[in-house]
Amino acid sequence: MTGENKEVGRNIEKKLLSMIEAVIFMYGVPVKERRLAEILDESIENIREGIKSLKISYTNRESGLSIMHIDEKVQIVTSKDQYEIIKKFTKKELEGSLSQSSLEVLAIIAYRGPIAKPDIEAIRGVNCSFAIRNLLLRSLISKKPHPTDFRTQIYKVTLDFYRFLGISNEKELPDFENLAKDYRIDAILYNEKDGNNKKRIS
Repeated sequence: MTGENKEVGRNIEKKLLSMIEAVIFMYGVPVKERRLAEILDESIENIREGIKSLKISYTNRESGLSIMHIDEKVQIVTSKDQYEIIKKFTKKELEGSLSQSSLEVLAIIAYRGPIAKPDIEAIRGVNCSFAIRNLLLRSLISKKPHPTDFRTQIYKVTLDFYRFLGISNEKELPDFENLAKDYRIDAILYNEKDGNNKKRIS
């Protein structure tokens, strides 16, 4: 292989590693190797090699993150070396007021729930795993299996949420009728220009 071909090969490898890392991060939960291969249109062998390379890279640069790869599933997690600081941070998050990101996620679930995590992230454009975990621990939201996709959970607000606000149902939320049917959000979730054909999860 010539020097130019080797450079092209390295660039392709870097591109694949970058894509694997991005998809794993956005999932926020363990994702199957097979699913990564489908999304990235790559072989299982290339995906496994990419995961192995990412794991080595995280270790070599002493990153605060690490790759967990078990039973053909992979997830980006915090490094075990940072356990104490993460524990301290999590405790403060749960004891203090809700962060802006948690409030945004809570609002999406309140107005658009029941709703799946990928849809929440499509609306916000960022990973929402920590915010969802925070809201679950505070009993402000609950989860259950998706009615048509066993791999996915859907989220909705709880009675504790309504009690906290002093209301009895979602229709008492400010401007609920308009925001629950906002065509701009429907366009993100359903690729529609309006909400006329929206299929709400029940």
